[in-house]
Amino acid sequence: MSIKSLGKNSLIYGFGHILTRLVTFFLLPLYTHVFTPEEYGVVSLAYAFMGFTMIFYRYGMDTALLKYAVQKKDQERGEYISTIYGIQVITSIVFSSILFVSREIIAKIVLGVDKPEWIAVLSGVLLLDALWNLPVLLLRAEEKPIPFIVFNLINVLFTMGFNIFFVVILKMGITGVLLANLTASSIVFIFSLPIIIKRISFSAIQPITLKTVFKFAIPFLPAGIFTMIMELANRYLLNWMASTREVGLYSAGHKLGIFGLIVVMGFNMGWAPYFLKRGKEDGARKDFAQAATIFLGLLGFVIVAVSLWVPEIMRFPIGSRTLIGEQFWSAENVVFCILLAYFFFGTYVIQLPGVYMREVTNWIPVFRAIGAAVNISLNILLVPRYGVIGSAWATVFAFMFMSLSVFIRCHKIYPVAYNWSAWIYPLIFMGVVFITGDDIWTRLAITLFYPVPWFLFVINSEEKTVIKSFIK
Repeated sequence: MSIKSLGKNSLIYGFGHILTRLVTFFLLPLYTHVFTPEEYGVVSLAYAFMGFTMIFYRYGMDTALLKYAVQKKDQERGEYISTIYGIQVITSIVFSSILFVSREIIAKIVLGVDKPEWIAVLSGVLLLDALWNLPVLLLRAEEKPIPFIVFNLINVLFTMGFNIFFVVILKMGITGVLLANLTASSIVFIFSLPIIIKRISFSAIQPITLKTVFKFAIPFLPAGIFTMIMELANRYLLNWMASTREVGLYSAGHKLGIFGLIVVMGFNMGWAPYFLKRGKEDGARKDFAQAATIFLGLLGFVIVAVSLWVPEIMRFPIGSRTLIGEQFWSAENVVFCILLAYFFFGTYVIQLPGVYMREVTNWIPVFRAIGAAVNISLNILLVPRYGVIGSAWATVFAFMFMSLSVFIRCHKIYPVAYNWSAWIYPLIFMGVVFITGDDIWTRLAITLFYPVPWFLFVINSEEKTVIKSFIK
């Protein structure tokens, strides 16, 4: 697979990710107009709980499935896929049963409300999501980005449709949000059954394969835990040290920061299969460096452009209303921080080939733990004094230190000759954005000016050739 193929797949994944994320993004006006910041804070806590709990449901099996589906062939591939999915089914049922039985306690501790039925619904959502996510992930391993995106888009469209039905029409409030997710997950699981039937045979399950799978996958469990702590601890710490209102404001700003995440995740979906296949070939490191230049240049432009125009995005008219409810407009400064954090997340993702090629995946939990520790420490330090914006800056430094840690570990064992000026250039522009005022012409000039010096002076001749090949 060439860089051009990587770019093509990343664009498809990115476009699909944009579609799926934009649909969920349009739920934000619904939530910010229907719910108060306090109520939206509870919804955010519920989603945070689902995100954190899903780590235990997957415990690295999704990463293992991608690795062995890419690297194994024929019968052996079928054995690995079937074994991974089989154990996933068993453990997912066990985890959901535990949640259901403990629903009263969990509701009070996690959500701060006496609503055990909400946890019961969430246990069903988590079970169904675990059962359909792995089969659909096989499409990504097989380099079938369009079917992969279609499945995710179906999930989001149904989620959005049922949200409108349960929340707006039936006026079921937070219960309606949860039921919408349960109904959508049920439908997508049904759609995934042909993939399960065609590619997975429970007779092919090999218990002996589990040892190999667990050895690879288990380090991703603590890694996933630390990642979710880094991503979600802000909401709980804000809830404990500030208010549910602050949680709602942070969550609204975090949603708008999704534009940066779209670029990172779109690239990463194509990136992982690419470097797993390409990593041991001649010239791979050179290609990795060029991919980093192009990816970070694009990511930087998106972050700069969105950061400059956040007020207009929030106030974008939709009928008689604005995209974001007026009571959430004070979260606009949060958006810049989240976008900046995702830039550092992108620098982390681009360095992952070294981890896999030198088989030091046991260090991934360490990288994530560093990020989580920084995030929690800075939240405790900054939230009491600065509130929601302090929490947002804690997220920035968490991702920055996580990226720095992977560089320190991998630079010597798997050195890649990156074009460092192409890494620094977006950060310079982000600094300019930080000090830029409200003048519309200044913001427009900065937006349009970004690509010109980058192409003319920052990237080298070989990188220019790669970019021109994309255009052609």
